[in-house]
Amino acid sequence: MKHTIVFHTINVAKKMRKAIGLKLGNPPFSYSQSSALLAIDSQKEISQAEIASRLHLQPASVVSVIDELERLKLVIRKPTSFDRRKYNITLTPEGKTLAGKIRVEASQLENFLREKLGANEAEKFFLTIENISSYINQWQEKVNNTKSAKGGEYEIPGAKRHLAS
Repeated sequence: MKHTIVFHTINVAKKMRKAIGLKLGNPPFSYSQSSALLAIDSQKEISQAEIASRLHLQPASVVSVIDELERLKLVIRKPTSFDRRKYNITLTPEGKTLAGKIRVEASQLENFLREKLGANEAEKFFLTIENISSYINQWQEKVNNTKSAKGGEYEIPGAKRHLAS
């Protein structure tokens, strides 16, 4: 099979995850979990809403990420003093150690790749990645609009006609 942009990019992403140790956890850490650890590590404590905003995730998605990190004893939820329904998240010592390892490994790989690519090729790479990201967003909007125009992905054929009669 010829290389496709989609599968080649997925393969490179998997290699990067493995190279910086994200696949070494038991279970392996997801991109969202690793990103959440780094976001939490960047502040003394951070709200779940702020983590969601930084990671461009829905707040409900962050809850499951934080649940898993808490189960692994990498984070602690602390109720805020002004609203018992909201929590601030802090790293445990184990979480801080892991975030530090991820940060170091990612930085070392980043420096190595930048050295190998050179400034011009790295700049072209970033431009290409930004374009691909934008094109994926456009494609998703097109697909979603197509599904909406057809009445939705899970619509039962003829259901609207039946209900209307």
